[in-house]
Amino acid sequence: MFAGRKGQGDIISAVILVVIAIGLVGTAYMWGIPLIEKQQGRTVVDRMDSYFDGTNVNSLPRMIEDVANNGGEKTFYSNIDGLWTLNEYDGSGEENNSIEFMIASKVSNIGVDMDWISFTDGGTCPPEIGVLGIDEGSVVCARADSTGVNYNITYRMWFREIDESSGTRGYKINLVRREGGPLISTGKSIRISRGDVQTITQGSKRLITTEVKILFE
Repeated sequence: MFAGRKGQGDIISAVILVVIAIGLVGTAYMWGIPLIEKQQGRTVVDRMDSYFDGTNVNSLPRMIEDVANNGGEKTFYSNIDGLWTLNEYDGSGEENNSIEFMIASKVSNIGVDMDWISFTDGGTCPPEIGVLGIDEGSVVCARADSTGVNYNITYRMWFREIDESSGTRGYKINLVRREGGPLISTGKSIRISRGDVQTITQGSKRLITTEVKILFE
């Protein structure tokens, strides 16, 4: 009689242990998976940031500047799923001389639902004319827009005119689409090549413009 009760107690104990184990697994899944996803999101956002970091020799701004100064061709590679947009230079202003990259993320490294934030010292979005030796030719800005469950994070890199302090000479990189290439792409590589270099006289100033051709692949 006592042995039967003991057997029933063992079964009940086993059932309780199974229920507790299932509860623990469910709790770990409920809390663990979002934490893992957020950590993965931070990794992606940090990698995206490095794509536009002017101190990174392999960043997109540095590659474009290198091709503009030295010629040749370079290819920038991305391993993040996102949308590239080329706002090619058309002479109407700085707004149309930029490259954008947008991703969907569960985390954001910048303030949400705000205007563009400049990551370049002294830079505005869109940028104003800079001073040679003081300001960078490229200005990187970013924004994060809430979509309810995720954030659309967009980085935009502008190229602006840089003038000598005397005001007699200026330099500028103009981004244009390579013949036959798209303006919008989800591809993972960008081919960069130099086009025409021209000198334009603007009153007492000579502006040297270098065309850089962009091909999304």
